[in-house]
Amino acid sequence: MQQEGEPLCSSMGAPSMHREAGALHVDPKTPEETQAWSLGRSAKSSKQHLRQVVAEYEALDRELPCIRKFPTPPTAQPLCLCVETSPEEDLTHLEVLEALEAELPGAMESGRVSSIRFENLNVICGTAGRRDRWLITVTDFQTRSRLLRSGIRLRGLAHLLVRHDELLLGDYRLHLRRSLVRRRMLEALGAEPTEED
Repeated sequence: MQQEGEPLCSSMGAPSMHREAGALHVDPKTPEETQAWSLGRSAKSSKQHLRQVVAEYEALDRELPCIRKFPTPPTAQPLCLCVETSPEEDLTHLEVLEALEAELPGAMESGRVSSIRFENLNVICGTAGRRDRWLITVTDFQTRSRLLRSGIRLRGLAHLLVRHDELLLGDYRLHLRRSLVRRRMLEALGAEPTEED
């Protein structure tokens, strides 16, 4: 004799039956069907999630196809200024130095400017269409402030100088944003994130 609420049969795939207080109840959904229904629902939501993550990554890729990558967070360089120019201008170090000398006579000889470096972002990012950066390192905050206010004139055109740290921080934030979106996409695909992430 079976106890109340005990299943009468437990064969796989068949509806389960329970006897409660003399009545026989049939549950049309077996645990397997319930599980399949649950999996189908989660598979549908995971497909939607995957589509959303991939769409987010593709939108970011279209919006910003050439994002600079950073193996570590950039270090602060408070005395480094930057002027961005188009690659078509094809400037030389001498032209940048002459523009600085016009604004700060004897800039290099007096030691107020310690270096001028060229940064080709198209090479760094492996792409085309990015602006070149000229990095000008000064030796004191007074010189930095003066150049930030005045800017320089290159080939007769006025160019603003900005703090290099601000540009690097913006680049780094984009890198982190893309890394996060990429990591979420890989997790949604079930792949392991790489060291790039």
